Amino acid sequence: LYGTGIRGAQNVQVFVAGQSVPVLYAGSQGQYQGLDQINITLPASLAGTGEASLYIVTDGKASNMTTIHIQ
Repeated sequence: LYGTGIRGAQNVQVFVAGQSVPVLYAGSQGQYQGLDQINITLPASLAGTGEASLYIVTDGKASNMTTIHIQ
């Protein structure tokens, strides 16, 4: 996942289909100045979900919600 304002956050959570998913990395993207990256793992239980909501919470502040398609 890519965005801004993520680096330096003490606590980063990602929610997919209302479920907290493991965050493997949250910080600077490295190639483009000011772009941040979050790497997550989707649990097998979400397989076949189809369209699912996704949002990020950094230090208690929630992002806008978006949708992803999970096969």
